[in-house]
Amino acid sequence: MSIKSTTPAQHKSNLRNVYGTFAIEGMTISKATRSNLDRIGNGQASWQEVVKELRAKYDHPDNA
Repeated sequence: MSIKSTTPAQHKSNLRNVYGTFAIEGMTISKATRSNLDRIGNGQASWQEVVKELRAKYDHPDNA
């Protein structure tokens, strides 16, 4: 699978678009979600890695 890299300016613009879309819908984005989006956009993690981390976090028996 090929991942298209973005420049820091493109990444910042993409995040603003996501935040704006949520705001239009009257929704907010948590700090954790912002962090995950930033990690994906900066190439620090793939979306698959983030999904795997979230599944592990929320599938844990202590979180039930």
